[in-house]
Amino acid sequence: MTSTPALETDVTTASPDHSLRLVKVVFGLSTIAVFTKIFGFSEKCVIAHFFGTGDTADVYFATTSIVLSLIWLVRELVNPSLLPVFAACLGAPGPKAGFLFKKVFLSAAGALALAAVLIALFARPLTRVLTPGFAGAKGQMTYRLLRLLAPTVLFLGLTMVAYTVLNAHRKFVRAAWPEAALKLFVVLGLIVLLPVLGIHALALVMGLGGLACLLIQLSFIPERHFLYRPNTHHEGAAALRKVGLLMTPLVLGVLFSHVNSLVDNVLASTLPTGQLSFLGYSKKLIDALLLIGPVALVTVVYSQLSHLASARDHRSFTRLVRRALRLLVYLTIPTACTLIALSHPIIRLLFQRGHFTTESTAGTAQAFCVYAVGLTAFSLDALLVHSFFAMSDTKTPIKIGILCSLLDVALALALLHPLEHLGIAWAFVIARTVKTILLGLTLNRRCGGIFGTRFLTFAGKLALSTCGLWVALNLLGRVDHSETFLHIVALDLLLPALGAAGVFLLGSHLLRIDEFRAAVALIRHRKAAVKTLYRGP
Repeated sequence: MTSTPALETDVTTASPDHSLRLVKVVFGLSTIAVFTKIFGFSEKCVIAHFFGTGDTADVYFATTSIVLSLIWLVRELVNPSLLPVFAACLGAPGPKAGFLFKKVFLSAAGALALAAVLIALFARPLTRVLTPGFAGAKGQMTYRLLRLLAPTVLFLGLTMVAYTVLNAHRKFVRAAWPEAALKLFVVLGLIVLLPVLGIHALALVMGLGGLACLLIQLSFIPERHFLYRPNTHHEGAAALRKVGLLMTPLVLGVLFSHVNSLVDNVLASTLPTGQLSFLGYSKKLIDALLLIGPVALVTVVYSQLSHLASARDHRSFTRLVRRALRLLVYLTIPTACTLIALSHPIIRLLFQRGHFTTESTAGTAQAFCVYAVGLTAFSLDALLVHSFFAMSDTKTPIKIGILCSLLDVALALALLHPLEHLGIAWAFVIARTVKTILLGLTLNRRCGGIFGTRFLTFAGKLALSTCGLWVALNLLGRVDHSETFLHIVALDLLLPALGAAGVFLLGSHLLRIDEFRAAVALIRHRKAAVKTLYRGP
């Protein structure tokens, strides 16, 4: 294998030098994720400016939710099943990895092409089923846009396969930056074409951007030439069967997960105009925060956990899970409190312009508060699920996931009428929190040492620091609301956020919370971060 840049070198050992590279990779991915989400939110800001929370905005969120659900379905099926098998093939002699890539890529291309054709042919009935509350011109706009977005399913779905293969090669940065470029292309394309083509411009820019993103990622994959190379029937067949065995239990659970999100869309489409957009804007903001921090960490840790599990180094595996879990808890709980306290000025600053009115801000801020409550659960869910996947156990998280998906649907139906769009948000948060608790308890029973008296001590210290942060937020955040940009930034956001952060960090220092030192060292790229992450209590 050829050498790779510093951010993409081997990180499989737990030595300080190699572990420091892992820390740097996390920092690099977080940086790319920041730009990706800046561009992604620029897209939402463009939509908010042109369409606010009206009918067209509802159509935008409904159609993109359907398309992106299919794309993420591919990722959630391929990533946990292909990555560990492909990583093992890379260490095997011969062209085993190349032929496995060919078989998986061509199989995915066939399935996604069929899905794209079916979406194009049956866009009208799909619209009636998935957005039953959209009638008349709103329904027509939805099925036309959905039909035009069909090719995007093929292109972006295949990028998920390429993304997984690049991660198996530990080319994390090369896997991630094309997505940032895609987001920028979509934003610029919408700014230019929305005044001319309306919302249908979305299909054109996403289709072209998705194709370009796929071609760029393929250029980074060493095995790409195997796509044109003939092979015998048995080459790569055993590895492909193993991928299939790992993927089989995933299918039902992943389908349940995405059907669950589609059910939320179905329910939200029956509510008054704008409420589906409230959910869309607020959830996208939470997803952005997750991608910038927790998802970047989990992406790299998952690869490391897979190698530790393969080497049967259970002690290091458990230690890494424990430290990553505590670091996520330490970072997300104060962040969630800050987001809840400052929800209204955050939404006002990001979106309130053009057709996005004060009423739009109020509705979106309410939904944003609910989703912010679940920030820690969302972060830990990703880590815990991928910890099971690293052990080649896809059944346990899927069983728990199905149970909690059913709980989500039941709660959404029960809360829809009394709480409207907030009922859908609360149902999602409660179900994901239950899922996280069950996964954590199950993994602790299997590995041992993840939770214990030290975790309780850590939780107590964190609670004290967070109480200080919450008091500071409420004291500093009580200012008169103004429509001026500088007032929102300086008095409504920066003053309470920085003051509360100072109180929290001081509390963390005085209480000697280990994760405070790890977070500081992580930002500075110091080896102390590695020692804390791998050798901490």
